Amino acid sequence: MSTHEAQPPVYVVRCDSPDCGAVFTPSSEFGRRHAHSARVAARDAGWDVPPNRGKGSRSPIDYCPEHAGGPR
Repeated sequence: MSTHEAQPPVYVVRCDSPDCGAVFTPSSEFGRRHAHSARVAARDAGWDVPPNRGKGSRSPIDYCPEHAGGPR
């Protein structure tokens, strides 16, 4: 008998703006398998995502490029 990973974890970033269903899925497998990497890839793609560490990292709000900068 052998053990294998049936379904790998997949991390995505969702927009927290009301009535927005935008979802960012990283293109690389590494980005999809690690939460930190998914957030870095989203930030590189223009999403308004707080940093993983440091000043501003405690903000739990993520926004797509259309809603970047917070609610309007």
